[in-house]
Amino acid sequence: MSAPRVVTLTVGPMSHGGHCVARHQGRVVFVRHAIPGETVRAVVTEGDSSSKFWRADAVDVLQASDHRRRHPWKQADALRAYDHHQVPVGGADYGHISDLHQRRLKSHVFRDTMARIGGIDLAELDLPSAGADGELHMSALPETSASGLHWRTRVSFAVAGGSLAMKPYRSHDLIPLRSMPLAVEAVGRSHLFSWDFAGAESVDVVAPGGSAPVALVVRAPQDTGGSLAERLTAQAREDPSVGSILLARVKSPAGQRSAGRRRRYHQLRPVQVDYQVLTGERTVTEPLPVPAGEAVQLPPEGFWQIHRGAPKALVSAVDSMARLASGGTAVDLYAGAGLFTAWAAHTVGASGQVLSVEAAEATSAAAAQLFQNHPQVEVVHAPAERIADRLESADVVILDPPRAGADNRVLTGIASSRPGQILYVSCDPASFARDAKVLAELGWQLADLQLLDLYPNTHHMESVARFERN
Repeated sequence: MSAPRVVTLTVGPMSHGGHCVARHQGRVVFVRHAIPGETVRAVVTEGDSSSKFWRADAVDVLQASDHRRRHPWKQADALRAYDHHQVPVGGADYGHISDLHQRRLKSHVFRDTMARIGGIDLAELDLPSAGADGELHMSALPETSASGLHWRTRVSFAVAGGSLAMKPYRSHDLIPLRSMPLAVEAVGRSHLFSWDFAGAESVDVVAPGGSAPVALVVRAPQDTGGSLAERLTAQAREDPSVGSILLARVKSPAGQRSAGRRRRYHQLRPVQVDYQVLTGERTVTEPLPVPAGEAVQLPPEGFWQIHRGAPKALVSAVDSMARLASGGTAVDLYAGAGLFTAWAAHTVGASGQVLSVEAAEATSAAAAQLFQNHPQVEVVHAPAERIADRLESADVVILDPPRAGADNRVLTGIASSRPGQILYVSCDPASFARDAKVLAELGWQLADLQLLDLYPNTHHMESVARFERN
Protein backbone atom coordinates (compact mmCIF):
# COMPACT_ATOMS: atom_id res chain seq x y z
CA MET A 1 0.00 0.00 0.00
CA SER A 2 1.53 3.32 -1.04
CA ALA A 3 1.42 6.50 1.03
CA PRO A 4 -1.75 8.55 0.65
CA ARG A 5 -1.38 11.49 -1.69
CA VAL A 6 -2.97 13.99 0.70
CA VAL A 7 -3.13 13.88 4.51
CA THR A 8 -4.60 16.20 7.12
CA LEU A 9 -2.07 17.17 9.78
CA THR A 10 -1.99 19.06 13.05
CA VAL A 11 1.39 20.77 12.82
CA GLY A 12 3.89 20.46 15.65
CA PRO A 13 7.15 22.29 16.41
CA MET A 14 9.52 23.75 13.84
CA SER A 15 12.68 21.72 13.26
CA HIS A 16 16.03 22.66 11.78
CA GLY A 17 15.87 22.56 7.99
CA GLY A 18 12.67 24.54 7.39
CA HIS A 19 10.05 21.91 8.18
CA CYS A 20 7.62 21.34 11.01
CA VAL A 21 7.18 18.00 12.73
CA ALA A 22 3.74 16.38 12.57
CA ARG A 23 2.36 12.85 12.99
CA HIS A 24 -0.03 10.82 10.89
CA GLN A 25 -1.24 7.47 12.22
CA GLY A 26 1.86 7.22 14.39
CA ARG A 27 4.33 8.08 11.62
CA VAL A 28 6.48 11.25 11.74
CA VAL A 29 5.83 13.66 8.88
CA PHE A 30 8.21 16.53 8.11
CA VAL A 31 5.93 19.14 6.58
CA ARG A 32 7.13 22.31 4.88
CA HIS A 33 5.29 25.60 4.26
CA ALA A 34 3.38 25.24 7.53
CA ILE A 35 3.55 26.98 10.93
CA PRO A 36 3.44 25.28 14.34
CA GLY A 37 -0.12 25.03 15.63
CA GLU A 38 -1.80 25.02 12.22
CA THR A 39 -4.06 22.34 10.74
CA VAL A 40 -3.21 21.75 7.11
CA ARG A 41 -3.81 19.44 4.19
CA ALA A 42 -0.45 18.29 2.87
CA VAL A 43 0.78 16.44 -0.20
CA VAL A 44 3.19 13.62 0.63
CA THR A 45 6.29 14.23 -1.51
CA GLU A 46 8.49 11.39 -0.21
CA GLY A 47 7.68 8.13 1.52
CA ASP A 48 5.49 5.04 1.32
CA SER A 49 3.96 2.51 3.72
CA SER A 50 7.39 1.07 4.57
CA SER A 51 9.06 4.43 5.26
CA LYS A 52 9.96 5.45 8.80
CA PHE A 53 8.91 9.01 8.03
CA TRP A 54 7.33 11.04 5.27
CA ARG A 55 8.03 14.43 3.78
CA ALA A 56 5.13 16.63 2.77
CA ASP A 57 4.20 20.10 1.51
CA ALA A 58 1.28 22.03 2.97
CA VAL A 59 -1.14 22.83 0.13
CA ASP A 60 -4.22 24.00 2.01
CA VAL A 61 -4.58 25.64 5.43
CA LEU A 62 -7.65 24.53 7.38
CA GLN A 63 -6.79 26.39 10.58
CA ALA A 64 -4.26 29.17 10.09
CA SER A 65 -1.75 30.58 12.54
CA ASP A 66 -2.06 34.24 13.48
CA HIS A 67 1.50 34.57 12.19
CA ARG A 68 0.72 33.46 8.63
CA ARG A 69 1.01 36.09 5.89
CA ARG A 70 0.82 36.17 2.11
CA HIS A 71 4.13 34.99 0.70
CA PRO A 72 6.04 37.93 -0.88
CA TRP A 73 7.51 35.72 -3.66
CA LYS A 74 4.82 34.14 -5.82
CA GLN A 75 6.99 31.38 -7.28
CA ALA A 76 8.07 30.28 -3.79
CA ASP A 77 4.53 30.24 -2.38
CA ALA A 78 3.50 26.59 -1.95
CA LEU A 79 -0.21 27.29 -1.66
CA ARG A 80 -0.27 29.35 -4.86
CA ALA A 81 2.01 26.93 -6.72
CA TYR A 82 0.03 23.79 -5.93
CA ASP A 83 -3.20 25.61 -6.71
CA HIS A 84 -1.80 26.06 -10.24
CA HIS A 85 -0.58 22.42 -10.42
CA GLN A 86 3.03 23.50 -9.98
CA VAL A 87 5.66 23.12 -7.24
CA PRO A 88 7.27 26.03 -5.38
CA VAL A 89 10.83 27.09 -6.02
CA GLY A 90 13.19 26.64 -3.09
CA GLY A 91 15.04 29.45 -1.36
CA ALA A 92 12.32 31.17 0.70
CA ASP A 93 10.83 28.46 2.92
CA TYR A 94 9.88 30.90 5.72
CA GLY A 95 8.24 33.48 3.47
CA HIS A 96 4.71 32.60 4.61
CA ILE A 97 5.58 33.53 8.22
CA SER A 98 5.56 37.07 9.63
CA ASP A 99 9.04 38.49 10.06
CA LEU A 100 8.88 38.70 13.87
CA HIS A 101 7.65 35.12 14.20
CA GLN A 102 10.35 33.91 11.78
CA ARG A 103 12.98 35.14 14.20
CA ARG A 104 11.13 33.69 17.18
CA LEU A 105 10.99 30.27 15.52
CA LYS A 106 14.66 30.43 14.55
CA SER A 107 15.59 31.19 18.16
CA HIS A 108 13.61 28.14 19.30
CA VAL A 109 15.20 25.94 16.64
CA PHE A 110 18.67 27.10 17.67
CA ARG A 111 18.00 26.41 21.35
CA ASP A 112 16.54 22.97 20.64
CA THR A 113 19.40 22.05 18.29
CA MET A 114 21.98 23.01 20.90
CA ALA A 115 20.25 20.77 23.45
CA ARG A 116 19.67 17.84 21.09
CA ILE A 117 23.07 17.74 19.33
CA GLY A 118 25.36 19.65 21.67
CA GLY A 119 23.87 18.60 25.00
CA ILE A 120 23.92 22.27 26.02
CA ASP A 121 20.95 23.92 27.74
CA LEU A 122 21.31 27.61 26.90
CA ALA A 123 18.88 28.63 29.65
CA GLU A 124 21.31 27.30 32.28
CA LEU A 125 24.28 29.39 31.06
CA ASP A 126 23.09 32.88 32.06
CA LEU A 127 24.51 34.38 28.86
CA PRO A 128 25.07 38.16 28.78
CA SER A 129 23.18 38.51 25.48
CA ALA A 130 20.00 36.86 26.81
CA GLY A 131 16.91 39.01 27.13
CA ALA A 132 15.10 39.96 30.31
CA ASP A 133 13.10 36.74 30.00
CA GLY A 134 16.30 34.71 29.98
CA GLU A 135 15.84 33.71 26.34
CA LEU A 136 18.18 34.35 23.43
CA HIS A 137 16.45 36.35 20.72
CA MET A 138 17.27 36.50 17.03
CA SER A 139 18.25 40.03 15.99
CA ALA A 140 17.15 41.56 12.70
CA LEU A 141 19.62 43.63 10.71
CA PRO A 142 18.78 47.32 10.19
CA GLU A 143 19.29 46.95 6.43
CA THR A 144 16.44 44.41 6.18
CA SER A 145 12.91 45.43 5.20
CA ALA A 146 9.90 44.26 7.23
CA SER A 147 9.01 41.86 4.42
CA GLY A 148 12.54 40.41 4.38
CA LEU A 149 13.23 41.31 0.75
CA HIS A 150 16.16 42.84 -1.16
CA TRP A 151 19.02 41.75 1.08
CA ARG A 152 20.97 39.23 -1.02
CA THR A 153 24.00 40.70 -2.76
CA ARG A 154 24.97 37.31 -4.19
CA VAL A 155 22.61 34.89 -5.90
CA SER A 156 23.39 31.63 -7.70
CA PHE A 157 21.11 30.46 -10.49
CA ALA A 158 20.91 27.41 -12.69
CA VAL A 159 19.95 27.79 -16.35
CA ALA A 160 16.88 26.20 -17.97
CA GLY A 161 16.02 26.85 -21.60
CA GLY A 162 18.34 29.84 -21.57
CA SER A 163 16.59 31.45 -18.57
CA LEU A 164 17.79 31.91 -15.00
CA ALA A 165 16.26 29.14 -12.91
CA MET A 166 16.20 27.58 -9.46
CA LYS A 167 15.27 24.16 -8.09
CA PRO A 168 12.38 23.07 -5.86
CA TYR A 169 13.30 21.61 -2.48
CA ARG A 170 15.07 18.20 -2.77
CA SER A 171 14.66 18.16 -6.53
CA HIS A 172 16.89 18.42 -9.58
CA ASP A 173 14.10 19.90 -11.69
CA LEU A 174 14.52 23.51 -12.77
CA ILE A 175 11.94 26.29 -12.64
CA PRO A 176 12.58 29.32 -14.88
CA LEU A 177 12.33 32.52 -12.83
CA ARG A 178 10.51 35.76 -13.46
CA SER A 179 12.27 37.53 -10.56
CA MET A 180 14.22 36.96 -7.36
CA PRO A 181 12.75 39.27 -4.67
CA LEU A 182 15.32 38.37 -2.00
CA ALA A 183 18.06 39.87 -4.15
CA VAL A 184 19.01 43.54 -3.75
CA GLU A 185 17.28 46.10 -5.93
CA ALA A 186 20.24 46.31 -8.29
CA VAL A 187 19.50 42.74 -9.42
CA GLY A 188 15.80 43.42 -9.77
CA ARG A 189 16.39 46.52 -11.87
CA SER A 190 18.55 44.62 -14.34
CA HIS A 191 17.13 42.78 -17.34
CA LEU A 192 18.84 39.50 -16.43
CA PHE A 193 15.59 37.56 -16.20
CA SER A 194 15.00 38.21 -19.88
CA TRP A 195 18.59 37.44 -21.00
CA ASP A 196 19.39 34.39 -23.08
CA PHE A 197 21.93 32.22 -21.22
CA ALA A 198 21.55 29.19 -23.50
CA GLY A 199 24.73 27.09 -23.38
CA ALA A 200 25.55 28.05 -19.77
CA GLU A 201 25.19 25.72 -16.79
CA SER A 202 24.89 28.32 -14.04
CA VAL A 203 25.08 32.05 -13.38
CA ASP A 204 26.24 33.80 -10.22
CA VAL A 205 25.07 37.40 -9.87
CA VAL A 206 27.11 39.65 -7.56
CA ALA A 207 26.10 43.16 -6.50
CA PRO A 208 29.15 44.47 -4.59
CA GLY A 209 28.05 46.35 -1.50
CA GLY A 210 24.46 45.82 -2.65
CA SER A 211 24.75 48.33 -5.48
CA ALA A 212 24.82 48.40 -9.28
CA PRO A 213 26.48 47.62 -11.57
CA VAL A 214 26.34 43.89 -10.95
CA ALA A 215 28.93 41.32 -11.96
CA LEU A 216 28.16 37.95 -13.54
CA VAL A 217 30.07 34.69 -13.30
CA VAL A 218 28.72 32.50 -16.09
CA ARG A 219 29.80 28.85 -15.92
CA ALA A 220 29.73 26.69 -19.03
CA PRO A 221 31.34 23.45 -20.23
CA GLN A 222 34.90 23.80 -21.44
CA ASP A 223 33.93 22.94 -25.02
CA THR A 224 31.31 25.72 -25.23
CA GLY A 225 31.70 27.68 -28.45
CA GLY A 226 32.10 31.40 -28.88
CA SER A 227 28.42 32.11 -29.53
CA LEU A 228 27.66 32.24 -25.79
CA ALA A 229 30.42 34.80 -25.18
CA GLU A 230 29.25 36.93 -28.11
CA ARG A 231 25.64 36.81 -26.96
CA LEU A 232 26.51 37.73 -23.37
CA THR A 233 28.65 40.65 -24.50
CA ALA A 234 25.91 41.96 -26.78
CA GLN A 235 23.29 41.72 -24.05
CA ALA A 236 25.55 43.53 -21.59
CA ARG A 237 25.79 46.48 -23.97
CA GLU A 238 22.00 46.84 -23.73
CA ASP A 239 21.86 46.48 -19.94
CA PRO A 240 23.67 49.26 -18.02
CA SER A 241 22.97 47.43 -14.72
CA VAL A 242 25.59 44.82 -15.68
CA GLY A 243 29.16 46.04 -15.25
CA SER A 244 31.26 42.95 -15.80
CA ILE A 245 30.93 39.38 -17.05
CA LEU A 246 33.33 36.55 -16.27
CA LEU A 247 32.92 33.42 -18.40
CA ALA A 248 34.19 30.33 -16.57
CA ARG A 249 34.63 27.29 -18.79
CA VAL A 250 34.73 24.31 -16.46
CA LYS A 251 36.08 20.82 -17.00
CA SER A 252 35.34 18.45 -14.11
CA PRO A 253 36.45 14.83 -13.73
CA ALA A 254 33.81 12.17 -14.36
CA GLY A 255 31.30 11.93 -11.57
CA GLN A 256 32.44 15.10 -9.80
CA ARG A 257 30.54 18.34 -9.51
CA SER A 258 32.38 21.57 -8.87
CA ALA A 259 32.18 23.01 -5.37
CA GLY A 260 29.77 25.84 -4.59
CA ARG A 261 30.96 29.13 -3.16
CA ARG A 262 30.03 28.62 0.46
CA ARG A 263 31.31 25.01 0.38
CA ARG A 264 34.72 26.39 -0.37
CA TYR A 265 36.77 24.15 1.92
CA HIS A 266 37.40 20.41 2.09
CA GLN A 267 35.93 19.90 -1.41
CA LEU A 268 37.47 18.51 -4.56
CA ARG A 269 37.96 21.19 -7.17
CA PRO A 270 37.44 21.06 -10.92
CA VAL A 271 40.48 19.90 -12.87
CA GLN A 272 40.49 23.09 -14.90
CA VAL A 273 38.63 26.38 -15.01
CA ASP A 274 39.43 28.78 -17.82
CA TYR A 275 38.33 32.31 -16.92
CA GLN A 276 37.66 34.88 -19.61
CA VAL A 277 36.71 38.47 -18.85
CA LEU A 278 34.09 39.39 -21.45
CA THR A 279 33.47 42.90 -20.18
CA GLY A 280 34.40 45.02 -17.16
CA GLU A 281 36.90 44.20 -14.43
CA ARG A 282 38.24 40.88 -13.12
CA THR A 283 37.49 41.79 -9.50
CA VAL A 284 34.72 43.40 -7.50
CA THR A 285 35.15 45.84 -4.62
CA GLU A 286 33.48 45.18 -1.26
CA PRO A 287 33.51 47.89 1.44
CA LEU A 288 34.92 46.98 4.83
CA PRO A 289 33.16 48.17 8.01
CA VAL A 290 36.55 48.74 9.70
CA PRO A 291 38.59 50.71 9.24
CA ALA A 292 36.13 53.13 7.68
CA GLY A 293 36.68 53.87 4.02
CA GLU A 294 38.76 50.79 3.21
CA ALA A 295 37.62 48.09 0.81
CA VAL A 296 38.78 44.71 -0.42
CA GLN A 297 39.06 43.69 -4.06
CA LEU A 298 38.26 40.03 -4.64
CA PRO A 299 37.20 37.86 -7.55
CA PRO A 300 33.40 37.69 -7.93
CA GLU A 301 33.52 33.91 -7.52
CA GLY A 302 35.25 34.32 -4.14
CA PHE A 303 33.34 34.06 -0.87
CA TRP A 304 31.79 37.11 0.76
CA GLN A 305 28.82 37.47 3.09
CA ILE A 306 25.57 37.59 1.09
CA HIS A 307 23.45 39.92 3.24
CA ARG A 308 24.17 43.54 2.44
CA GLY A 309 24.40 44.34 6.17
CA ALA A 310 26.20 41.18 7.27
CA PRO A 311 29.82 42.45 7.31
CA LYS A 312 28.94 45.34 9.60
CA ALA A 313 26.69 43.24 11.85
CA LEU A 314 29.19 40.42 12.23
CA VAL A 315 32.13 42.69 12.93
CA SER A 316 30.02 44.56 15.49
CA ALA A 317 29.12 41.30 17.23
CA VAL A 318 32.74 40.12 17.29
CA ASP A 319 33.95 43.49 18.53
CA SER A 320 31.41 43.50 21.38
CA MET A 321 32.56 40.08 22.60
CA ALA A 322 36.30 40.11 22.05
CA ARG A 323 38.89 41.17 24.56
CA LEU A 324 41.49 42.43 22.15
CA ALA A 325 43.52 45.56 22.72
CA SER A 326 46.25 47.53 20.99
CA GLY A 327 49.40 45.44 20.78
CA GLY A 328 47.45 42.21 21.11
CA THR A 329 47.53 39.04 19.00
CA ALA A 330 44.78 37.40 16.97
CA VAL A 331 44.32 34.42 14.64
CA ASP A 332 41.65 34.43 11.93
CA LEU A 333 40.90 30.92 10.60
CA TYR A 334 38.76 30.30 7.51
CA ALA A 335 39.49 33.98 6.97
CA GLY A 336 38.14 34.45 3.44
CA ALA A 337 39.16 37.80 1.98
CA GLY A 338 39.90 39.20 5.44
CA LEU A 339 36.72 40.64 6.96
CA PHE A 340 37.66 39.75 10.55
CA THR A 341 41.36 40.10 9.80
CA ALA A 342 40.73 43.76 8.95
CA TRP A 343 38.91 44.26 12.26
CA ALA A 344 41.72 42.54 14.19
CA ALA A 345 44.47 44.49 12.40
CA HIS A 346 42.68 47.76 13.11
CA THR A 347 42.19 46.80 16.77
CA VAL A 348 45.73 45.62 17.59
CA GLY A 349 47.40 48.38 15.59
CA ALA A 350 50.95 48.38 14.27
CA SER A 351 52.36 46.92 17.49
CA GLY A 352 50.15 43.81 17.39
CA GLN A 353 50.13 40.61 15.35
CA VAL A 354 47.42 38.98 13.24
CA LEU A 355 47.57 35.62 11.45
CA SER A 356 45.02 35.21 8.62
CA VAL A 357 44.52 31.68 7.23
CA GLU A 358 42.45 30.88 4.13
CA ALA A 359 42.31 27.78 1.91
CA ALA A 360 40.87 29.27 -1.29
CA GLU A 361 43.73 30.54 -3.42
CA ALA A 362 42.05 33.50 -5.12
CA THR A 363 40.41 34.71 -1.91
CA SER A 364 43.63 34.38 0.05
CA ALA A 365 45.38 36.38 -2.67
CA ALA A 366 42.78 39.12 -2.24
CA ALA A 367 43.57 39.23 1.48
CA ALA A 368 47.30 39.34 0.79
CA GLN A 369 46.81 42.33 -1.47
CA LEU A 370 44.58 44.07 1.06
CA PHE A 371 47.13 43.73 3.87
CA GLN A 372 50.34 44.17 1.89
CA ASN A 373 51.03 47.46 3.69
CA HIS A 374 50.11 46.11 7.13
CA PRO A 375 53.28 44.48 8.52
CA GLN A 376 51.42 43.25 11.59
CA VAL A 377 49.32 40.92 9.38
CA GLU A 378 50.58 37.59 8.05
CA VAL A 379 48.35 35.99 5.38
CA VAL A 380 48.75 32.23 4.95
CA HIS A 381 47.21 30.33 2.06
CA ALA A 382 46.43 26.92 3.57
CA PRO A 383 43.54 24.84 4.93
CA ALA A 384 43.02 25.61 8.60
CA GLU A 385 43.57 22.00 9.65
CA ARG A 386 47.09 22.03 8.19
CA ILE A 387 48.29 24.77 10.50
CA ALA A 388 46.06 24.10 13.51
CA ASP A 389 48.66 22.00 15.30
CA ARG A 390 51.25 24.77 14.90
CA LEU A 391 49.20 27.61 16.39
CA GLU A 392 50.84 29.71 19.07
CA SER A 393 48.89 31.22 21.92
CA ALA A 394 46.91 34.32 20.93
CA ASP A 395 44.61 36.69 22.75
CA VAL A 396 41.74 35.82 20.39
CA VAL A 397 41.16 33.07 17.82
CA ILE A 398 38.33 33.70 15.37
CA LEU A 399 36.94 30.98 13.14
CA ASP A 400 34.20 31.27 10.54
CA PRO A 401 34.02 27.80 8.96
CA PRO A 402 31.71 26.69 6.14
CA ARG A 403 28.28 25.21 6.79
CA ALA A 404 29.78 21.79 7.59
CA GLY A 405 31.58 23.28 10.58
CA ALA A 406 35.20 23.04 11.69
CA ASP A 407 37.47 20.05 11.30
CA ASN A 408 38.15 18.34 14.65
CA ARG A 409 41.86 18.89 14.09
CA VAL A 410 41.19 22.62 14.01
CA LEU A 411 39.23 22.57 17.27
CA THR A 412 41.89 20.44 18.97
CA GLY A 413 44.68 22.66 17.69
CA ILE A 414 42.97 25.83 18.87
CA ALA A 415 42.27 24.38 22.31
CA SER A 416 45.84 23.15 22.65
CA SER A 417 47.26 26.60 21.86
CA ARG A 418 45.33 27.97 24.88
CA PRO A 419 44.24 31.34 23.48
CA GLY A 420 42.58 33.93 25.68
CA GLN A 421 39.25 33.52 23.86
CA ILE A 422 37.69 31.63 20.99
CA LEU A 423 35.14 33.45 18.83
CA TYR A 424 33.14 31.09 16.61
CA VAL A 425 31.03 32.51 13.76
CA SER A 426 28.60 29.93 12.37
CA CYS A 427 25.92 29.74 9.68
CA ASP A 428 24.51 26.37 10.77
CA PRO A 429 23.15 25.52 14.24
CA ALA A 430 23.64 21.77 13.83
CA SER A 431 27.36 21.89 13.01
CA PHE A 432 27.87 24.62 15.62
CA ALA A 433 26.16 22.52 18.31
CA ARG A 434 28.40 19.58 17.42
CA ASP A 435 31.55 21.74 17.56
CA ALA A 436 30.45 23.42 20.80
CA LYS A 437 30.17 19.96 22.35
CA VAL A 438 33.71 19.13 21.17
CA LEU A 439 35.05 22.39 22.61
CA ALA A 440 33.29 21.65 25.91
CA GLU A 441 35.00 18.27 26.04
CA LEU A 442 38.31 20.07 25.42
CA GLY A 443 37.73 22.36 28.41
CA TRP A 444 36.04 25.37 26.80
CA GLN A 445 32.74 26.82 27.99
CA LEU A 446 30.22 28.82 25.96
CA ALA A 447 30.36 32.27 27.58
CA ASP A 448 28.29 34.45 25.25
CA LEU A 449 26.17 34.08 22.14
CA GLN A 450 24.39 36.33 19.66
CA LEU A 451 21.89 35.18 17.03
CA LEU A 452 21.62 37.20 13.81
CA ASP A 453 18.94 36.90 11.14
CA LEU A 454 21.22 37.17 8.11
CA TYR A 455 18.86 35.14 5.91
CA PRO A 456 15.28 36.50 6.17
CA ASN A 457 12.48 34.38 4.69
CA THR A 458 14.66 31.26 4.94
CA HIS A 459 15.34 28.79 7.75
CA HIS A 460 19.04 29.72 7.80
CA MET A 461 20.57 31.74 10.60
CA GLU A 462 23.91 33.04 11.87
CA SER A 463 25.45 32.94 15.31
CA VAL A 464 28.49 34.51 16.95
CA ALA A 465 29.74 32.79 20.09
CA ARG A 466 32.49 33.36 22.64
CA PHE A 467 34.18 30.44 24.37
CA GLU A 468 36.40 30.71 27.41
CA ARG A 469 38.47 28.15 29.28
CA ASN A 470 36.79 26.45 32.23
